[in-house]
Amino acid sequence: MLKNLLFLLGLICVEAKIYAQTSYDWHEARWTIGVCEQDTGHIFYRLPARLEGKVTAGVWKQSISSAGEYLHFKTTARTFIVKYIVAGKNYALPHMPATGVSGVDLYGKDMHGGWNWSPPAKYSFGDTCVYEYRNLNIAASAPADFYLYLPLYASLQWISVGVPGGQSFEYTHAHKDKPIVAYGTSIMQGAVASRAGMAWTNILERKLSRKVINLGFSGNGRFDAPIFDLIAGVDAKLYILDCMPNLVSKKSYPADTIRQRLIYGINKLREQHPGVPILLAEHAAGNMPLGMDTAVVNAYHEASRTITEIFNELKKNGVKELYMLTEKEINFDINSTTDGTHPNDYGMMQYATAYEKKIREILHEPTGDLTTQYPVEQYRDGYDWRKRHEEVIANIEMNNPQAIIFGNSIINYWGGLPKGEKVADRGESAWQQYMTPLRVQNAGFGWDRVENVLWRVYHGELDHFKGNKIVLMIGTNNLGLNSDEDIVKGLTFLLQQIRYRKPQATIFVGGILPRRDMLQRVLTINPKIKAMAMANGYKFFDLSKNFMNGNALNDALFTGDGLHPNEKGYEVLGEQLSGILKR
Repeated sequence: MLKNLLFLLGLICVEAKIYAQTSYDWHEARWTIGVCEQDTGHIFYRLPARLEGKVTAGVWKQSISSAGEYLHFKTTARTFIVKYIVAGKNYALPHMPATGVSGVDLYGKDMHGGWNWSPPAKYSFGDTCVYEYRNLNIAASAPADFYLYLPLYASLQWISVGVPGGQSFEYTHAHKDKPIVAYGTSIMQGAVASRAGMAWTNILERKLSRKVINLGFSGNGRFDAPIFDLIAGVDAKLYILDCMPNLVSKKSYPADTIRQRLIYGINKLREQHPGVPILLAEHAAGNMPLGMDTAVVNAYHEASRTITEIFNELKKNGVKELYMLTEKEINFDINSTTDGTHPNDYGMMQYATAYEKKIREILHEPTGDLTTQYPVEQYRDGYDWRKRHEEVIANIEMNNPQAIIFGNSIINYWGGLPKGEKVADRGESAWQQYMTPLRVQNAGFGWDRVENVLWRVYHGELDHFKGNKIVLMIGTNNLGLNSDEDIVKGLTFLLQQIRYRKPQATIFVGGILPRRDMLQRVLTINPKIKAMAMANGYKFFDLSKNFMNGNALNDALFTGDGLHPNEKGYEVLGEQLSGILKR
């Protein structure tokens, strides 16, 4: 046993020596993601400098924390060190650990868009706080996406990420998707999560793949006019107003005062954003079992009744796109909080799950039980999937195409704009001849599966599309992962979401093109796709015979991988598809 202990101590000493000798390149953060404005008086403050003195002292004091903010970076490094400085020495609170109050929290995305939490190998709090991450197993050696959530209650002064010399590193700006803006209390700010990433707004952000701007002010979220004025300037996807936990006292905040403040805020939002949904919330703890302190729980429940009465009044008066998340939907129980009010990690997950369900209903972005029915991003080496997504949207807005093709690398490599990945110009002439005259938008993405197209549909690739023809050619990349039944159910689900968004468009569904390694599988699943398409009123086409010689793949139409068409193959694809679209 002594020998084993000495051996382990020796390994630890060797490892420590290796890390101590590593030379690091340091990258200081110059911006964060997750704020309304960066004017910037201070890049880690959640409110712009112009509001100092215009909001209450309590709001400003809480706004200098970095709750909900994060750094997004891409790096080939899998070992790195984070160093930062926070103001003051109170790294923890009586009911909240230092890892939540003052700690950072790292998440990474794998190439399939899956979230991975990265536990630190070592961390410490002091004049300089340090988090070390070692040998993270994600996305092989390719540059990977990392999201570093910042402290929930501490005031961050400076932060830098160090990676071993020779490794690539770059900070990424916020994506162009419209954010969700959330205004609320300490529960929203993050009390009392064990880690920064466990604040419910950060969980929700990961669930929805949408930036959530956290304007939760501990003890000070009270429907104040200056905050409404601020958020009215944000072009948001949805607004969350969740302030009732700070408006429980009927003596300090009678119902008429709450009504006046809330009506001001809703009118302000409606003036500038008439069609954007507004989601109100009851007091989550109002659903708690009465336990021993019935007076407190009854006060929470009374706060819920107050906001619901105002909500019903506004709906009766014709306010549109106004919604309510109830205390029963949040569903707190005896295990949900640390102190009867503030959610622990379990309660944070309940909160985020309830919000996700409600927001998906409002935005009509449902999910199913299968992986093919749950929207996800993806990431590959040398291929910025999110950038292409934004370029497709920009191209649609600028060029007003009359048709759009959703697909994978087979379409991506073909031609048109934005230029595809790894294109060898083998299909460009066919695209120019057959697709350009029909004003077709290429929305093919390399390695895409059914669930990736679902994500892209939910995130705006049809929002500005005014054409009348939509083509779906997707599924070949699901063959190695999913059963025929799950693929067909995924396609059914995806097509329902497309039809909901563009009910007047003609929707064409293509069978999966034949491929050498799964030829029989393709020939088996295509009749199932056809039956589904015909039963739901879509136009089905199957080009398998055009790419085969009898019962075998026509190798003359494919590159060496037996999957992607060569120049002759794209000529066949273009001729056949143009005929289908013209008919």
